[in-house]
Amino acid sequence: MSDRDWAVLSFVHESRFVTGGQLIRTFWQTSDPETSDARAGRRLLKRLADWRVLETLPRRIGGMRTGSDGMIYRVGRAGVRLLAARGIHGPRVESPGTLHLAHTLATTEFVVRLAEAARGDELEVIEVQQEPICWRGYLGPGASRRVLKPDLFIRLGAGALEDRWMVEVDLASESGRTIARKAARYREHYRGGAEQREHGIYPRVLWAVPDERRAEQIADVLERQPAEARRLFTVCRFERAVSFLAAEARK
Repeated sequence: MSDRDWAVLSFVHESRFVTGGQLIRTFWQTSDPETSDARAGRRLLKRLADWRVLETLPRRIGGMRTGSDGMIYRVGRAGVRLLAARGIHGPRVESPGTLHLAHTLATTEFVVRLAEAARGDELEVIEVQQEPICWRGYLGPGASRRVLKPDLFIRLGAGALEDRWMVEVDLASESGRTIARKAARYREHYRGGAEQREHGIYPRVLWAVPDERRAEQIADVLERQPAEARRLFTVCRFERAVSFLAAEARK
């Protein structure tokens, strides 16, 4: 296992599901499948799959013409053992449902775009936590134990300071009632104050949505939150989200 092999394995472990195209963009820094770098990437991924360090799901995305870039990878049985030998434990991720897989790949895409923007000097990425690492335990009403479950936690350089964000990657699959419950959970967590006591600031919460119609739907739900909580939330189209974060960091 080379250093790059380990880096790919670690990224797949953290992301749970990743397409071949996302891996090649991350580690070989190209989105053109005809380049020599892309071909080298595909050879490495095939080798890791042959060794069962990684394995592919029995489905692709993007249609029949996507080739190996449309394959979806997860950690294989040998990969689980290799990670465990380094003290990184966790069960091998089983086959997901269609919606769960789509959501996980969209969250991975957000992480890949952050890395691409950082390489282009559009923003400074200090830290990215994916779930479940980014989840926050806290005490709710009546000292009940609760868990806040953002999709991502991000720290970005903002001059001499830093911006902190929790991100909800939305696929327009949840009802307004579910969005309102999520917003209430953030409000509870914010009022508990644990994040502020530890870090001196509470992260802003970004809903990254697929289109303007969904942005309006979620904004309408969030506008009905108490005034003290509304300033926590921002809604932005997924396609513009990384550029939005970069612009916020430059303010």
